[in-house]
Amino acid sequence: MAVTGRVDLDKVIRLDAGAPGIPLCLTKPLGVGVLNNRHKATGENFPQAIAMMTTLNRAASAAAVDAGIRCGTDVTGFGLLGHAYKLARASHLTVVIDAHAAPYLDDAGRAGRDRFISGGTRRNLAWVEPFTDFGATTEIERLLLADAQTSGGLLLAGEIPGAAVIGELRPRSDHALIVR
Repeated sequence: MAVTGRVDLDKVIRLDAGAPGIPLCLTKPLGVGVLNNRHKATGENFPQAIAMMTTLNRAASAAAVDAGIRCGTDVTGFGLLGHAYKLARASHLTVVIDAHAAPYLDDAGRAGRDRFISGGTRRNLAWVEPFTDFGATTEIERLLLADAQTSGGLLLAGEIPGAAVIGELRPRSDHALIVR
């Protein structure tokens, strides 16, 4: 199967188009990975997680293009921190994330505290640790921010209606990521 179409290159959302002072928003809550792990281990169902995984990013991406956003990425297997690090590196900036502003699915915190953490999430966190100033965040907060997502949302440099503002882009500092 082949897909063809036209792309307006002036409207492409890229990793390397960030600029200092722009807020960062996240279009879907985090926690799909820990809830999937809990489901595999216990059989417990999480309808919110299923709803997030089956909701497309089509409306959010159209809203981002309409808002003139040119920098962003999806949040999938590398987790929020992994994708934020890639954006910071490509744009030669520092990404600042407010761990308390990030939205989470109901029960994600409990699943994290109960240690339903995947190996992929642990590898995600280990990969970004050398480039990150975590301040006073807890291990569980770090793991939830690194949680490997299936069909996660978009991390956008800019704001769109309905998306949580979770941080900002700053000029490059000693760290690619700062989590407070």
